[in-house]
Amino acid sequence: LEKEISSLKLKVYELKNERNEIQEKSDRRLKDFESFKYRMDRERRGAFIDQIANLAAQMLPVLDNLNRALDAVPANTEGRSQDYQQLVDGLVLVNQQMNEVFAGMGVTTINSKGEAFDPNFHEAVAAEQREDMPPNLVIDEMLRGYRIGNKVIRHSMVKVSSGTAPAPVPVAEPKISEDSTEID
Repeated sequence: LEKEISSLKLKVYELKNERNEIQEKSDRRLKDFESFKYRMDRERRGAFIDQIANLAAQMLPVLDNLNRALDAVPANTEGRSQDYQQLVDGLVLVNQQMNEVFAGMGVTTINSKGEAFDPNFHEAVAAEQREDMPPNLVIDEMLRGYRIGNKVIRHSMVKVSSGTAPAPVPVAEPKISEDSTEID
């Protein structure tokens, strides 16, 4: 009877060890699966944002041209025909709708004018010496930049202040001694 009890205890011990191993493997697989789900979800969201960014990048020149067309409309429209005014109103509505679509996609503009120059968001295409402004301040925006979340779709092309010009440092001419051929 004691042999049978000890063999059963041994069998119970082995079964408990086997159960613990199976439980550990199951927990490990569950953690691996959760990690896999998280990674796939992150990659899927990243791919979705990349697709939106690509679409927005292709549509930005259209929006830029629409903004240029609206900027070219004279402020004073007196004496213009009703057809002309309807065309301008239509352009304004299309521009507004495009901006709403971009906002719905999560695309936002990058603030530039008056901000400190940041190479992560701005591309300096010109510099102007300004004594009334601190250096590296964005003076003007040539082309508006856009981003979606933290991803930059297009950098803002800006003009940056360079502050005051440093005073030129005088360069001393080397003296040649009359007694030697060395330069002082």
